[in-house]
Amino acid sequence: MSLIYTEEQQKDFEKWLGLNYDALTWQGRYEAEFSSFWEAFFVPGQSLEQMVERFNYALLHAQIGPLNSWFTWLRNSFLCYTFIKRNISLLELSQKAKIPYDSLALILREYFLNHLPEYEEYFSKRFQVANRVSPNLSVTYENIKSELSLDTEVEERNVESVLNSMEVTLYPEWQVLNKKMQRDLYNPNFDFSKIKSNLSFSRQLKVVREILIFLLIGLGLVYGIQKLNLKWEKSILEQISIYEPQLQWLDTTLSFQESTENVKKDFELGAREIEEVETKENNFDNLSFDDEIRYEEESDVVLTSWDSLPKDFDTVNLEQSDYEELKKRGYRDSRYGNTKVYRVLMRSVDAFSSKERLDVLLKKYEVTRVDNVKPGKKVPGGMYYNLYVPREYLKEFMAQVMEFDDAVLYESRTRTGRNPPGKNKVFIWVKNI
Repeated sequence: MSLIYTEEQQKDFEKWLGLNYDALTWQGRYEAEFSSFWEAFFVPGQSLEQMVERFNYALLHAQIGPLNSWFTWLRNSFLCYTFIKRNISLLELSQKAKIPYDSLALILREYFLNHLPEYEEYFSKRFQVANRVSPNLSVTYENIKSELSLDTEVEERNVESVLNSMEVTLYPEWQVLNKKMQRDLYNPNFDFSKIKSNLSFSRQLKVVREILIFLLIGLGLVYGIQKLNLKWEKSILEQISIYEPQLQWLDTTLSFQESTENVKKDFELGAREIEEVETKENNFDNLSFDDEIRYEEESDVVLTSWDSLPKDFDTVNLEQSDYEELKKRGYRDSRYGNTKVYRVLMRSVDAFSSKERLDVLLKKYEVTRVDNVKPGKKVPGGMYYNLYVPREYLKEFMAQVMEFDDAVLYESRTRTGRNPPGKNKVFIWVKNI
């Protein structure tokens, strides 16, 4: 039997999440867009399987790290909410959501550890599912509640997280994803397999189109080069003039007659001739040749002007070009509000190494955290930093942070209070690759 979610249950889930709408909608600036997304995504009457398909659709189209992590957190919270509120076993939830039971057990374990870290050993054993016949597959929330004598705090609200307040509507990709979801998801007969097959076909069509364009460009270049070669060859031939002597005085009636005398094919070599040959060879060996003195002219070397060379070879490669600044969207300036905020989106293949290097910079430049969120907070897909950086060290700090990995810097303005005197707010998002 399918688990159906009514309108009241979906509103209860929204309340249970504890979303910070001011941060999500950028102080209400994108409130209408977020409301339209929520209505299109959480349509009343959907089953658990259909809701999981909607989450998979969003994760498939969320291209950037912050949006992908936010939808991952939203899906995991929905599964935990179903486990707690609907009081079904781990195995039943896995079968209805079509999610492997070991992955689901890991999601539930992390959720309960965030709420009740003092029971880490208990939850590690309770959600350890080694195989299909494990007794832990039949565990329900009522079992956990009775065994630990828990109150209703876990049931009433979700744990406070930085993802509750992530400014997802601020990214330009959010607007594109929101329009796509409103077009595809705002109907009860949403078919994820069809959308996925269409997406796969469109990607294959895109690859074929790119190959055809590449071939056409290659053929065009070959044809153009061939035409240019023919034109250049014709131009060279026109510039070459062949001199042909005009022998007007030559009598063409003259002809040579062959000699009728017999040519002696063989001749005799006597002793006298042999002695003459030996004498000539000895005289040739006694000849001496002086070394020839050759005088050649050295080639001229043309030096470039010193003014055209870089004065400092160590810093010439550190300067940022107009292409990086203008074409690659290296900086973003949003004129909304009076408080300046910097955001760094960083992609790292070794997040642990990046965290160690960032911790050294935080201590070196006396960087402090903004709220109770510890710097380097682990979130799905990476780590999150919310910092106050002294203004006197801001430029040097940002320069060293941007040298770590593939990073993009955004500069924004907000109306949420003012920075402390002498400090600037900096957000750093480190995405695992």
